[in-house]
Amino acid sequence: MGPDKFQQAWQAQGAQTRVTVDSEVLLKEVQRNQRDFRAMIFCRDFREIVIALLLIPLWFYLGAKTSSPWTWYLSVPALLWMAGFMWAYRKRHPQQPSKPDEPLLECAKRSLREVEDQIWLLRNIFWWYLLPPGISIGAFFLQVSWQGAVATNDWLTGLIAATCLLAFLAGIYYFVYCLNQRAVRVQLEPRREELLALLASFGDELTSDYVAWSRAQGIESSRSLRRWVVVALTCLAALAAIAMASGLFQSSDSADDQPPRSVGPAGDALASVVARQRQEKGLVGLAAMVTTGGEVYAAAADGEREID
Repeated sequence: MGPDKFQQAWQAQGAQTRVTVDSEVLLKEVQRNQRDFRAMIFCRDFREIVIALLLIPLWFYLGAKTSSPWTWYLSVPALLWMAGFMWAYRKRHPQQPSKPDEPLLECAKRSLREVEDQIWLLRNIFWWYLLPPGISIGAFFLQVSWQGAVATNDWLTGLIAATCLLAFLAGIYYFVYCLNQRAVRVQLEPRREELLALLASFGDELTSDYVAWSRAQGIESSRSLRRWVVVALTCLAALAAIAMASGLFQSSDSADDQPPRSVGPAGDALASVVARQRQEKGLVGLAAMVTTGGEVYAAAADGEREID
């Protein structure tokens, strides 16, 4: 049996085992996967927007209930940013439903664009989702640590507390970032590769050009987003620093300008002694009380101390 005989037998065997795929069945499967993917993305975006908006009144309530410092309320514009960005991104990249008579090639291309959009969104999650609330929460931790250090005059403990709080925040945000990048690698990138393989099987010559163009657009959009976020957060950080400095100076001045409080017949004399001792010792506040026979003869306080 010559080589030509073997070749003819091989070609005949290959023709018998050739697999044909029904285009309608394949189209329905692509559309079904597309609907499931869109439903998952819609639920996620809707949940993020609703949670961010519901947290705003809760944030005001907790701030008033706990008498939190003003940096607590910096998270409100961060929440508004997150909800607004998600809403604007969905408006800019709408998910239009597929038509029943839409060709399979167009349906696959539309699915590829939607997957590329989600890959860009999650790869840039640090800039639009993690960094804005990270700045506000970090400022709150710093102010709380600063106030604790001023109240106790223990700057080392305040520095350690601030470092631990910021490290804890960075650890949580790093975990969230890695979780989203894993979702890109495990879920979105394999889906993109499947769609690319499907388009390549149709002999679509524009697929590689589209992917290159889409990635270039994603890189340019990432750079633009980073520039806007950096500028906005720089302005926010500068405003926070100015407000924090003015608040500290104002609170210090108000404590120094407030006259000493006194109670009792000899309260004025004791108040002058307390004020002088506080100024000489450089104390935040000082209070003293003199009793005779169980009754208050003189009581005075100066600075951030109250008369009990």
